[in-house]
Amino acid sequence: MIGGMTRGTMGLWIRGMRPRTLPASVAPVIVGACCAWMLDLRDVCDASRPLLERCVAPAVSDQNPMTTAGTPRFWLIAILCAVVAVGMQVAVNFANDYSDGIRGTDDGRGAAESATGSPQRLVASGLVPPRHVLAAAGIAAAVACVAGVGVAAVSGRWWLIVVGALCLPAGWCYTGGRHPYGYRGLGEVFVFVFFGLVATLGTQAALVGRIDAAGMIGAVGVGLESVTLLMVNNLRDLDADREHGKRTLAVRLGECGARRALAVCTLAGAVCAYATAALTRPAAVSSCYVMLVFATCVWGHVRYHDWRRALTFAGFQPLLFAAVTLVCAW
Repeated sequence: MIGGMTRGTMGLWIRGMRPRTLPASVAPVIVGACCAWMLDLRDVCDASRPLLERCVAPAVSDQNPMTTAGTPRFWLIAILCAVVAVGMQVAVNFANDYSDGIRGTDDGRGAAESATGSPQRLVASGLVPPRHVLAAAGIAAAVACVAGVGVAAVSGRWWLIVVGALCLPAGWCYTGGRHPYGYRGLGEVFVFVFFGLVATLGTQAALVGRIDAAGMIGAVGVGLESVTLLMVNNLRDLDADREHGKRTLAVRLGECGARRALAVCTLAGAVCAYATAALTRPAAVSSCYVMLVFATCVWGHVRYHDWRRALTFAGFQPLLFAAVTLVCAW
């Protein structure tokens, strides 16, 4: 059992997973599934029909008989995609904990969190041996791999295994290896590509075999919202990262520049949500304004260095984008 898993250490491991980041992994799967649902319905329904409800959940599509919206196989693939996304996120979180811990990047933060009774950095806090954290990362990655093979097998799209294979080294090299790109200001690029474009478009392609404009806009939007969460986290850790030589984008831009970039990301994400609604369900456009409310809360809390609330609101941004897409599909 990893780290002598007992009732007393269970909460420690859960906090080590960094649960606030998990919505950012589920959100692109929801967006991709909703876009796949809408794309499939457009294929099998007569566009001239005024009531979409007459076309909902067709039994079989000649074009895509295995994964038509509403069939059990559609939902099975969507659930497996969610398992892949969450497994990869947990694996990356543990791998980051391990890599930053053995480098000493988290030394001060780990001690401070242990003092407050809520350690999130397992290696830096000294409460868990590094090899156990690395093993946990491997187990989470293995779960993601098994679910990924399941997605390929059920959908019949075996090329998805190649995509998944590329995600593994990308996740490790974020803060691991000899030249981690997370230490060179490229962490936001990784998050945008893999937890935005790859996760969203991969889900849509797994479900219906292709992507469309709504899927592309959704992928960009949810990717930007995930970047927002990382940028808030890096703004919080700006001084410590600078001290330990971790040149994140926030360190490179400075606090003022990083806050401007954060504002651009949140606004661009809201614009993408608006565009998704306008393209698929104009009546749902009004639901996009709640994203601006949350974005304003993120900016305000970042301005006053209230990082706990800023991270909470930023963590909800990807889910809000997914909710807007879900309203459009519904």
